[in-house]
Amino acid sequence: MRNMRTSTIAGISTPIGNAGVGIIRISGPQAVSIVSRCFDEPLVPRVATLGIISTHEFSDTVLVIHFPAPRSFTGEDVVEIQAHGGSFLLQKILDHVLVLGAELATPGEFSKRAFLNGKLSLDMAEAIIETITAESEAHLRSTSAVHGGRLREMLASFERALVAVAAQIEATLDYPEHDIEHATRAAIRPHVESTVAQITDLIGTAHQGRLFANGVQVAVLGRPNVGKSSLFNAILGRDRSIVTNIEGTTTDTISESIPYRGLRLVFNDTAGIRTATGEIEKIGITRTKKTISESDVVLVIFDGPSDDEILAMANGKPTIIALNKCDIISHENRNGIIVSAKTGENIEKLKESIYQMAIGGQTLTAEMAITNTRHLAELSHAHACLASALIALDDELSLDLVAGDITDALAHIGNITGTHTSDAVIDEIFSRFCLGK
Repeated sequence: MRNMRTSTIAGISTPIGNAGVGIIRISGPQAVSIVSRCFDEPLVPRVATLGIISTHEFSDTVLVIHFPAPRSFTGEDVVEIQAHGGSFLLQKILDHVLVLGAELATPGEFSKRAFLNGKLSLDMAEAIIETITAESEAHLRSTSAVHGGRLREMLASFERALVAVAAQIEATLDYPEHDIEHATRAAIRPHVESTVAQITDLIGTAHQGRLFANGVQVAVLGRPNVGKSSLFNAILGRDRSIVTNIEGTTTDTISESIPYRGLRLVFNDTAGIRTATGEIEKIGITRTKKTISESDVVLVIFDGPSDDEILAMANGKPTIIALNKCDIISHENRNGIIVSAKTGENIEKLKESIYQMAIGGQTLTAEMAITNTRHLAELSHAHACLASALIALDDELSLDLVAGDITDALAHIGNITGTHTSDAVIDEIFSRFCLGK
């Protein structure tokens, strides 16, 4: 890794493509001097300055803002150039900044510098990416809470409690002649139990967090010509799947999502289930089975009597039956939601049923939930360590073993915030970020 104290990095922070405005970000000790050599106005801290930026080939009217260290995103001197948003223009300005002494930023390097300079914890930095990619209201609110430091505050409270427990154990082990081991065991147990309970509650948000992040995955299943693709299109409110009277039209899984009550409902229109007549259709049906295994809800569509073979393919997944074509077929005395892809009857009822089945009768608070699988894994490991500590206390095993479990739990919590995370893990996390962030 290059030396942050001496290197200055630059990158385009807005998406590639033509737009009204594009931003070039420069961060490091030479940021001000580099921009001052191509900008015709003096830079005033935290003031947007209008002026002309010039290269050897052209000039452009831009706004420039200087954020002095340490009160900047990265904790370093940062200068942002807001130019006209042509991709070629922005690249040319960036090229000139690089000629003047800046180095091209790697993906996520600005955020990585913010983390290394203590402006962000690792969990807050990871929440930036989720905030950028969030596609539902619930996901955005949850990641914003993490980015705002709410998760960090909870983890800090766990760390304080466990550090106090570890210190009490260490004091007891250092002075065995005082014979206070029994009292220590009784004193620390409630603190360990309380932390375990809080971590359990936090882990319990992961189901909602997964729905926030990934959406409700719905496998749309049925025989050919039951109106599966027509219903898929009706739910989406637009023509997405090809609809014909020819069997086997849908040979691959087609996925589209819609927003619904703060979540995304992701509908996966699968290949019609029948005896495959060709290699492509066989692959399509194999993918259908994979889609079912990865789904939260299976939507089975019939236009006639129920089909036990199709229902069996749901493989125990939460299943909703939609009885289609009610505009031309009577479905009296049958179990399922009676719908019509043609007229739109009960489409909203179908969406609500899918939503309710996915959340399992819970109330989605849209508060902070664990949406990051790495965080979930580390919390689960910390929980296991503390559960082991409680067993050691119950069995009156050595306090050294309890102390080891506490230390391991603290390490896993620190892996979330970044206080114990290895450089390799940090590098891998920030490599997922986009250029300019």
